[in-house]
Amino acid sequence: VALRMDASNHEAQSELTAMLQGLASTSPLIRVEESGSTSTAPSFEILHEGKATGIRFRGVPGGHEFTSLILSILYADGKGKLPDEGIIARIRALKGPVRLKTYMSLSCENCPEVVQALNLMASLHPDFANETIDGAVAQDEIEALKLQGVPAVVADGKLLHSGKISLADLLAKLESAFGKSESLAPRDLGTFVVAVIG
Repeated sequence: VALRMDASNHEAQSELTAMLQGLASTSPLIRVEESGSTSTAPSFEILHEGKATGIRFRGVPGGHEFTSLILSILYADGKGKLPDEGIIARIRALKGPVRLKTYMSLSCENCPEVVQALNLMASLHPDFANETIDGAVAQDEIEALKLQGVPAVVADGKLLHSGKISLADLLAKLESAFGKSESLAPRDLGTFVVAVIG
């Protein structure tokens, strides 16, 4: 797994560099490399075997989002806790391209659940990209989009979702917004009435 970092003059760039190099030092399978591009804020993407995974971070993913970074590395390598086959089939059936920006705050306790769900989807879908953005380094975008809270998921410059949401409900919103390929969608097994006793 490669953590491909953009160059930046932002004051937090050294913090990001130290974090990523520290992560890379834990395993010979993780490396940090330079992208050759520049950014106004610290940013990097995750690659697996030289190929983009669709997972990108802008800002330094510390605090509650450090777990999101670790899980994203695992997802990129096909590891970690995955949903059941039915949910995976629904994710892969989304009509691409899916391009999302997820604005979060490092102190937000609900943000990681949304970030991790979208990064998981990006790792499973070949035409899905999610950029996780720390609102502290993108105040101009927050104001332009008139975002009132985080997490905020934006598609094509429009707010798709704001606030806490489960993976299944978020997937349903994406299916509604982007559509789904019927040939890839899981077979409808019908409706069942279930009683749980005890």
